[in-house]
Amino acid sequence: MGRKPRIQFEGGVYHIVQRGNNKEYIFKNDDVKKQLLNIIVESKEIMRFEIYGFVIMDNHYHIVIRSHEVPISQIMHRIDLKFSKYYNCTYNKSGHVFQDRYKGILVKDDKYLLSLIRYVHQNPVKAKMCKKVSDYYWSSDSYYRKNIQDKIVDIDFVLCMFSENRKNALVEYSKFMDSTLLEESAEFEEVSIIGEVKPTSIDIPIIKTERKTLDKILYEVVGDDRIFDEIKRGSRKRELTHYKMLYIEKAIQSNYKMKEIGLNIGISQVAVHKLNNLQ
Repeated sequence: MGRKPRIQFEGGVYHIVQRGNNKEYIFKNDDVKKQLLNIIVESKEIMRFEIYGFVIMDNHYHIVIRSHEVPISQIMHRIDLKFSKYYNCTYNKSGHVFQDRYKGILVKDDKYLLSLIRYVHQNPVKAKMCKKVSDYYWSSDSYYRKNIQDKIVDIDFVLCMFSENRKNALVEYSKFMDSTLLEESAEFEEVSIIGEVKPTSIDIPIIKTERKTLDKILYEVVGDDRIFDEIKRGSRKRELTHYKMLYIEKAIQSNYKMKEIGLNIGISQVAVHKLNNLQ
């Protein structure tokens, strides 16, 4: 029987699980775990996706990822291929490093995202490698608790689900992650689509899913009626470039496509891409 085709679409969020071949402990030391993160960062810069959560265990890893223009299959092919080459070269091995097919599970709705991230962060607790989510170093949990927005984890989208006030969001995030409730693998790993099985969690917070409009994002960036109007009219004045770059950055963080971002201020998708790469 042939394999079921993967469900993929632009802008989709996926729970990725990739295991070592024959459940081997391929992430047996910190250097190997660090190399995987380096490859993810490098791939992110080239393929323009977002990471909302991750954990690297000793024999497998989880990533919560949102793809954009590049399909998830191409993203994972690049990450796993580059890591496999590194691993085989470093340890003088050959052959498969990972199981032949990663598990990629579509998240049906963003309202399931927080429980999914908690499930990912709870992996070391369930494996009895630590007592609390915050005790484990090789996960995205510390990026959220310390309010670190860097090249690996995109924390803004998730924290804004708790509150637009960052201080309050950090408090609510920690409270949610520190719950003694353990998420079930049946809901986040043993399904084809996350959201078809209703989560058993009883403390899922109310999630704010409305996005700011592109015009609101632009005005928050410029804070001036004259500059706002000039950008909206498509002015190419050099003094406006900085504002356009900030607007594009904020709009991408709010999960708008480059085509939408460009249409809103009268520039092409290619121009949006070029301005974004200047940052």
